[in-house]
Amino acid sequence: MDKWSLKPAIYTGENCLSRLEQFEQEKICLVCDPYFIGTENFDRVMQQFAKSVQIEIFSEIIPDPPIETVALGVEKMCEMSPTIVIAIGGGSAIDTAKAMLMVYQKTTTNEIKKFIAIPTTSGTGSEVTSVTVITDTKKKIKYPIFHPDLIPDEALLEATFVTSCPPNITAYSGMDALTHAMEAMVATKSTTYTDALAEKVIRLVFENLKTCYAEGDNLFARSKMHEASCLAGIAFDLAGLGICHSIAHQVGANFKVPHGLANLMLLPHVIEANAQEECAMKKYAQLSRNLGFARENLPDTLAISKLKKEITQLSKQLHCPLTLKEFGIKEKIASERAVEISRNAKNDATYPSNPIHFSEIELERVYRKIIK
Repeated sequence: MDKWSLKPAIYTGENCLSRLEQFEQEKICLVCDPYFIGTENFDRVMQQFAKSVQIEIFSEIIPDPPIETVALGVEKMCEMSPTIVIAIGGGSAIDTAKAMLMVYQKTTTNEIKKFIAIPTTSGTGSEVTSVTVITDTKKKIKYPIFHPDLIPDEALLEATFVTSCPPNITAYSGMDALTHAMEAMVATKSTTYTDALAEKVIRLVFENLKTCYAEGDNLFARSKMHEASCLAGIAFDLAGLGICHSIAHQVGANFKVPHGLANLMLLPHVIEANAQEECAMKKYAQLSRNLGFARENLPDTLAISKLKKEITQLSKQLHCPLTLKEFGIKEKIASERAVEISRNAKNDATYPSNPIHFSEIELERVYRKIIK
């Protein structure tokens, strides 16, 4: 028996920040990116709170949040004993808040009444998922941690918060959302429901990401990408991910490649590998036809080639490097870590839901395709 349910209450559109007015006499731990403090949007957030609330800010957020940052955040929470946690920022800020909250609740008896996430990028979908990704910088490994308690109680999707997102971050984040949807569509727990969400996300990305990249203040396109990111998060949280993410996590941990960029480098090669499985092949091919990339009578293999070509073309239009060499990683260094990366990729929490359980050698072959 399968279960299909949603936990987070999602608020979108004008005045969604007014949800912050609900708190009276509460202690709020506000976790946010450091750049967010002092901005106009920061002021908008602070203006929503009642005068009776006590607010403490934790802003020591860095990309690919390490264990040490989480520990600092938990220490901050222990000092103030918050009743509400609000995370504002990209995936790193929200993931940090999730990990802080998880550790805090396991090590204290203090009650957290509500956890709210407000994303400032359109890509991770972390505001609606049960996963956080934490990095062990010494071992150079990213650890995806899944638990239902990590899902925020509310997600506030305020599109004006992403209009100032730089073009490169817009591109990488958007391609992360695309990868979430592409992997969810063929994952082992995919269903009719998650497939519908995934296909809608993919369509929204192809229709709006280029506009967001070129016209950052285009609120309509930004809104659509914000919605796509959220829907992709719901889709993969229910269906699972796969080897694109399991390898990308290792690439990011080893070479500090932004997560969305690592995904877009790998995605066409992962599609090619997963298309060996019949169900995945048919889904990829039909998706290509549904999006207008391939004619209805085109054989599956050719339809999939069209899909991969469109993904690569979109990456090029967003001026994204397609290999580690283009990103600036020397071929020798990337090759030396191939065995370790493939081994850790197979042990990654996102690996089991891939449609094919590849060997370490097969994972290494996929990884090597993005070296040069």
